[in-house]
Amino acid sequence: MIANMDAWVRSNTLPPASSYPKIADGNLVPLSAYALPAIPGVNRPHEANTAYRLDFGPNWRNGILSLQPPKVGAAFPVLVPQVDADGNERDGVRLPEVTLPLGTYASWNLRDPSIGAPNQRLAFETSYIPFPKTAAERQKTGDPRKSIAERYSDREDYMTRYKKAVDDLVKQRWILPEDREALIHRGEQEWAEATK
Repeated sequence: MIANMDAWVRSNTLPPASSYPKIADGNLVPLSAYALPAIPGVNRPHEANTAYRLDFGPNWRNGILSLQPPKVGAAFPVLVPQVDADGNERDGVRLPEVTLPLGTYASWNLRDPSIGAPNQRLAFETSYIPFPKTAAERQKTGDPRKSIAERYSDREDYMTRYKKAVDDLVKQRWILPEDREALIHRGEQEWAEATK
C-alpha cells in the first residue's frame, strides 16, 4: 500500500479500490448471524469486543472530566465479518491462501481448556483449522467443508491456480511484483504441510 500511495502522489495513479466488509452486502453482520460451519471439535466465539458509550460530563471535549468514573451508557453495535461455507471471511483483500484454501483461516482463537476460560477469545491470536485430506476422512469426522482432494486434483492443479491468484493480486496492485516468488514458495510449503 505504500507503493500505491507513492504512485498516487507522484503520478496520480489511483490506489486499488477499497475492499472491506459492508453491512449493505451482508458481509458485516452481528455475531448472532456469523455463519461459521459446524466444524467438529471447534467452538465458535460467543462474544466480540464490546464498547460502551461513556459520559464524562458536559465539558469533556474541553478536557474537563467532571464525572469520574464516567456514567456507562448503551453499548455500540458490534459487527463481525461474515464467512463463507469454509469459514473464511467473504470480503476484504483475499490472499491466495483464502482464495484457494487448504483450511479455515479464522480471525479469532479461543483459549485452550488447559489454561481456563475456554469460551473466551485470546487477544491478537488467529486460528488455522485444516481441511480433511480426503472425502473419506471428511465423512468419517462429519466435517461439512470439502476435503483437499475434493477441491484440487493434485499439487500441480493447486499450484497453477495459486499462481494465478497471486498474479491477479499483483495486477490489482495488492501485492508487489517482487514478492511474487516468495508467495509462490510459501504456497508450495503450505501444500506440502497440508497434504503430508
